[in-house]
Amino acid sequence: MPRGRATDVDKTGQYGKFRERRLKDPYIPFKGWKEPTVCPICSALYLKKRWQFNDNLLYDLKQKKEIFSHKCPACRKIEDNYPMGIIDISGKFVSEHRDELVNLIRSEERHAKEKNPLERIMKMEKKNGGIHVEVTCESLALRIARILKRAYKGEHEYSLSDGDKYITIVWRRD
Repeated sequence: MPRGRATDVDKTGQYGKFRERRLKDPYIPFKGWKEPTVCPICSALYLKKRWQFNDNLLYDLKQKKEIFSHKCPACRKIEDNYPMGIIDISGKFVSEHRDELVNLIRSEERHAKEKNPLERIMKMEKKNGGIHVEVTCESLALRIARILKRAYKGEHEYSLSDGDKYITIVWRRD
């Protein structure tokens, strides 16, 4: 992937500097989309300048008036294989608690998606005896890292790329 690599590394687990550097998501246009817009893939609804999952509202809008159709940024990133966050989880602890870790990560994705349907896991796979996770936005990567730290401690390193809204997180526990 042609992205810059990290200039900020925080081994202490402090998230402040990541929150301070707000970069633009290349999949979100400055003016947004026409309202209401529905994603033909996941049925997320763009209304009042935000994406949301609301089946009842979507049904009502379809009955009343014209709805525009456009893929949401998360579905486009998944289609383009364009992750904005990567978490690599490794160590002896992972092999002994793989199912528990996967369930924790999936649970955190469900919580994040309730607030923002654009926060999704693109891919989660076994890699080099660990778990490799790719997500659609850096905020979900940080949420997953935070929950891993809170639940299991371990060593972690955060790298935010320079000029791109992209984060790499390495979490390890032996």
